[in-house]
Amino acid sequence: MTRWLAMLAALALATPAAAAPSSIPAADFAAFAFRQHPGTQLPFNVMLRGPDGAPVRFGSLFDGKPMVIDFEYDRCTTLCGVMLDQITASLKQLPLQSGRDYRLVAIDIDPTTTPTQTADFAAAHGLQGNGMTVLTGDVAVIRTLADAAGFPYRRDEATGQYGHPAGFLVATPNGTISRYLLGFGWRPLDLRLALTEAAEATISAPAAQVLLFCYCYDPQTGRYDFAVGRLLEIVGAITLVALAGLILAASRRTGGTPA
Repeated sequence: MTRWLAMLAALALATPAAAAPSSIPAADFAAFAFRQHPGTQLPFNVMLRGPDGAPVRFGSLFDGKPMVIDFEYDRCTTLCGVMLDQITASLKQLPLQSGRDYRLVAIDIDPTTTPTQTADFAAAHGLQGNGMTVLTGDVAVIRTLADAAGFPYRRDEATGQYGHPAGFLVATPNGTISRYLLGFGWRPLDLRLALTEAAEATISAPAAQVLLFCYCYDPQTGRYDFAVGRLLEIVGAITLVALAGLILAASRRTGGTPA
């Protein structure tokens, strides 16, 4: 509960960065929706880099367990960290153990990310221990893997941020895409079912598309796009209600009245 409140509070208190022009036109936003490819075999021979900078063959990570794969941007200022926190928090609620029942792999789409930044990002979002890691790689390698997964992304040369969809996928133990979980509306139970289906090599139908982007600026205004802005407002309201509930509960336990 504390972890979720801290995460929600951090998002609710987040403020937009200073306005800046963008090189991505609003007409291109529709191109950032997931292109779902359930049943597609992910490329095993691509070589990525681990948090220590050592080369990692992607296929070597598949060792008989289903895999949660989250494409993200380590230096994202909006939703990437929030998405990963929701994934790790949900996994901790399940009667499953990383490394034994599943793997969680975050793939940083920025090829300039250093090993130190990768390691810091992994530590900040709970990707430590057996079965969890953050990887990055060269431009062509990341693009090959992202295209196979149906994950579109584009770097805004004007701001340095990346436009991409919010969501992740679950793959079978042999590297076939089993299911997509999009946006933030899914529950821990949905993730557990996705892992169970993936372990049994079940291929699910494409998920209903959620047009939620992880992108810092609206090309027209230089501010957060509408979807992110609305999410910040909603999460802020939820946070205030949750905090009020905690204060009320605490006051009742102590026999006092809230200030």
